[in-house]
Amino acid sequence: MMQPVLVLLSMAVLAATVVPALAQPLSPEPKPGDPVIARADVVFFNPGVESLTPSIVRAGNGDLVVSIAVRGDGMPTTAVAMNFVRSSDQGKTWSAPVLTSHTDKPLTGLSEALHQLPGGRILRYSLELVWPAEPDQSRPDYLALAGGRKFDSAYSLSDDHGVTFSERKLLSDPVARNDFAQGGIVALPNGDLLWSWGHWGSPPLNGFKRSTDGGNTWGPVARAFQDPPPGFARPLAFNETGVAVCPDGAIVAVARVDGCPPANDKRFWLIRSQDHGQTWSVPRQIPVMGGSPALSCTPRGQLWLAYRDGGLGPGLGLAVSDDQGETWRFLYHLREPKGNHERLYGHIRWTDEDRKQPWRPAEGQVGYPCFCRLSDTEVYVVYHASAYPAAAHCYIAGNLLRIGGE
Repeated sequence: MMQPVLVLLSMAVLAATVVPALAQPLSPEPKPGDPVIARADVVFFNPGVESLTPSIVRAGNGDLVVSIAVRGDGMPTTAVAMNFVRSSDQGKTWSAPVLTSHTDKPLTGLSEALHQLPGGRILRYSLELVWPAEPDQSRPDYLALAGGRKFDSAYSLSDDHGVTFSERKLLSDPVARNDFAQGGIVALPNGDLLWSWGHWGSPPLNGFKRSTDGGNTWGPVARAFQDPPPGFARPLAFNETGVAVCPDGAIVAVARVDGCPPANDKRFWLIRSQDHGQTWSVPRQIPVMGGSPALSCTPRGQLWLAYRDGGLGPGLGLAVSDDQGETWRFLYHLREPKGNHERLYGHIRWTDEDRKQPWRPAEGQVGYPCFCRLSDTEVYVVYHASAYPAAAHCYIAGNLLRIGGE
C-alpha cells in the first residue's frame, strides 16, 4: 500500500559496490504470463484540488475503495484533508467522494491509507503530522521544518465494506512520536499479518509490526532491514517499503533510500524471509531505480514492482521478477489515461548526468502506486499523476492489469 509523502533529510553515507543499471529497452517484448494493461481510468480528478498518494482496497462486497490525500508531506489544511471514492464495477467508473476527513488541530496535517484485512475487513490508518511552524515549500527552512515533525499514528476498523469505522486506537510511540507506517499489510500463510513500519530516529529503523489476531491488535516493530548494510559506514534510512508474499510463503520486501552519494544512487534494496518474517536476508541493491515502490505477487509467483521511475525517464515504471527478486525485467510505464504524460514527457530519456541529480528532470510528475488484486488474473493499480495542462494539480489514475494470455 502507498503511504504519505514524507520528506527525508539527506544522510551522509559511504558508497558501496556499484550495481549495474537495469536494462530498460524502449519497446520491450513481453513474455507469456507478463501483465498487460487492459484499461486506463481516471479515478478522481478535481481541477481545483490536489490529489495524491492513493491507497486501494477491495471490500467484502466487491467494491473498490480508494483514499486520496489533498496535500503532500502531511502539510496542514483547515479544509478537507482526505477524500474517499468508490467503484462498484471493477474500476470502470468511480463515485464522487463518499467520505472525507480532516483535522482541526493547529499545525497538524492528516494522511490516511486503507489496508485489506482477512475476512473482507478494512483497516484505516490515520497519521497526524504535527509541524513546529507553518510549512511553506518555498521557504529555505522547509526541510528543517519537515525534520521537526511529530508523528501520531492510529487505526480504525470497518466491518461494513468501508462505510463506517470504529473508534481510533493509538498505534505509535506516544513519547518519541517518531514512528509511522512505511508500507502495506500482508497476510502470511500461518495467519499472522505483517505491517511495514519504522522511524527516522538515531539509528533509523525499518521493519514490521505483527498481528496474530487478524489486525485487531499489533505488536512492537521488529527490525527487518539491516542498517547500515554491508559496505556502508553509516545508516541509509530505508523507507517507503513495498512487500509481497510469494505462493511458497517467502516474503519479499523492497525499500528505497533517498539517494546514496556520491551520485544520488536511487537503486532499490531488497530483503527476503523464509520463516514468516522472523529473520531476514542481508539487504542488497537491485538494478531497478526510483521511489515509492509497491509490490504484488501473482499466484504463479511472478513479482510485480511498480515505482516512480528514476532510471529510464519520467513515468510510473513496472518491472517483473520470475525468481523472487533475484533478477528483474523492465516492462513499461503505466498508462496515464489523460495522455498528457506521454505527450509531454514520453520522449525524455535521462543521461548519466541527469541520474546524478537528486531529482531527475520531470521525475516527480507521477508516483505512489498501490496494488489491489481482483482475481487470480487481474490486478488494479492506482497512482497519482500530473493533470497538466488541464490543471496545476495531480489527479488519481488507475490501470487494470491482466496476466497476458489468460
